[in-house]
Amino acid sequence: MFDLEPVTRYRLQRPPLVQALGQVRYPVRARLQTLEGIAPVQDELAEVFPYMEQQNVQQVSLTIGQGGPSSKSQITQTWRFTDDNGWSLDVGPDTANLAIGPEYGNFKEFESRFRSVVAALASNGGVNRCDRLGLRYVDFAPIPSANEHAWKEWFRPEITGWSATNLIRGDTRTETSLTQTQLAASPTDELAGPPVDIQATIRHGFVPANAMMPGVLPGQIDSPAFLLDVDLFVDGHQPFDATELTRQIGVLHDQIDRFFRWALAPGGEEYFGLEEIT
Repeated sequence: MFDLEPVTRYRLQRPPLVQALGQVRYPVRARLQTLEGIAPVQDELAEVFPYMEQQNVQQVSLTIGQGGPSSKSQITQTWRFTDDNGWSLDVGPDTANLAIGPEYGNFKEFESRFRSVVAALASNGGVNRCDRLGLRYVDFAPIPSANEHAWKEWFRPEITGWSATNLIRGDTRTETSLTQTQLAASPTDELAGPPVDIQATIRHGFVPANAMMPGVLPGQIDSPAFLLDVDLFVDGHQPFDATELTRQIGVLHDQIDRFFRWALAPGGEEYFGLEEIT
């Protein structure tokens, strides 16, 4: 998707990552809403996710007809798996989301857990087809009160945009500056998944304190920050194979990693404590 060279291995002493999320969607498996149906999945994942709790999610659908709009709501039962290290897995009748917050260590661990989840759903959940595969990394870097313009030095000008330039007069405050870009790329031999476009939604920019960002961050943020939210996904039918889907997640991660490394300016490398690994 990106015309960027592979990056050398690196780590950040102060990473801005607040969430890494891997998602698979599949045709509805009604039994995954029941305790009897989810129990075999729980048993297979017990070593990586020792705890499970039931959640009830309300879904509302709106229909507009001759008599005007009408709505219908229903409760979907889902399950949340957790451990003591910040990992979570939400499993519903048609979706599974694997997530980790700032405790994220490296992609190898994420990849291993993702494979375990897909394998458990395939062998014990009765899932045999993937309809959507996605990987999303959300970086959220609070801006220090001592230097409210620090964010302008963290990322390349292509990312910070014109609002970070001298075009803004010194006594003018930037309240919000968010950019969203949606991309679609033709299927590649490297991804080798379903014959459909690879898609991306990328959001980045300055976010003020007390902002609410549904779907990105939980609750209200306390301080101004810079957001970089990169979401790559493939919508298309393919076999629910743990080995192949995990390989494809690795390809999506490689693209996200290249984009993030390119986006960092020298000031960001220093601020986030970038160290190359030999």
